[in-house]
Amino acid sequence: MDVEIQAQHTEVHPRWRDVIERGAAKVRELCQDVLRLHVTLVHSPHHLRGAEEVRLVAHVPGETLTAHKRAADMGEALHAAFKALEQELRSFVERRRERHRQPKRT
Repeated sequence: MDVEIQAQHTEVHPRWRDVIERGAAKVRELCQDVLRLHVTLVHSPHHLRGAEEVRLVAHVPGETLTAHKRAADMGEALHAAFKALEQELRSFVERRRERHRQPKRT
């Protein structure tokens, strides 16, 4: 799996990179079909909705899964976004299993 990290209006701190690497490992563990994970970290000057934003885009064959979270702290936003992406991946894997279980109509 290819992991791409992009930052807007901020720099990627080493501890954020560690959180991203651990999250990517968990994503890989949940679904080995993930081809690419794109992580975007955004520092927003708008203080009313949370100043930090994380966008995750995971590409799997035939589908693109996304998670988008905001928080006051980048670490919180990263954890929340990876948790949301993990849930999306679990749903994707279950849908795929269900499709393969159903008998084919002739």
